[in-house]
Amino acid sequence: MNAKWLKGGGYGLMVLFTSLVLTLLNSNSAFAAGSAPMVGKWIAPIIYLGAFALLANGLMHLDPERRKADERVVGVITLTVGVMWWPFLITMNAVHGLGHLTYFVTGLAGMYAFAFIVLGVLEILKWPKKSLGGVFILIGWLTLAYAIFFITAPTPTGHGTWIYHFSIAFVWFVAMNFAGFFMQGKCKEKTVGYIVTFAALYTFAIPAILWSMPPGLRGPF
Repeated sequence: MNAKWLKGGGYGLMVLFTSLVLTLLNSNSAFAAGSAPMVGKWIAPIIYLGAFALLANGLMHLDPERRKADERVVGVITLTVGVMWWPFLITMNAVHGLGHLTYFVTGLAGMYAFAFIVLGVLEILKWPKKSLGGVFILIGWLTLAYAIFFITAPTPTGHGTWIYHFSIAFVWFVAMNFAGFFMQGKCKEKTVGYIVTFAALYTFAIPAILWSMPPGLRGPF
């Protein structure tokens, strides 16, 4: 291993340690919740983790020459986050942690977790990702189906629709398609970098903060 990899690996471990601390802090709130008004606490930990993984990938693609980014370090982060999602998804299913949307949400989240794991492995080994491109595009279109559900289904209170949830799913539809096209050599890397970085902030970082807030302070959540 060269000095660049060791230095980058140290940075990656620091990011993962920080994400683990955030996860543990939020999971304590999640397990202590139990009631319907606190249902958002269940999803906040994996959203924090997703923000780290997606932001790492977005910033890497904004640096095509890899002057400040190391693909293997990003692969370690992506793989670790994909693996860490599973305990939360399994626990949420077991206790119905997201209420009536538990299976609906965790089913799609499971596919994203597996996609993160595979992508992380390919990044670490620096193997071609062309065959994964079609899978990403398919997951993107499945996510569009979720977006259509959120824009048409009423909220549990019967007032309005899940408009912000729709926007999150739609951004993922766009991001996964562009990521898939990039893997197949049909899209510029910096374009994917901008889209993925935006998705990291809009669909992961902001919702993670909102879902961690007390009831009444979560905005659209």
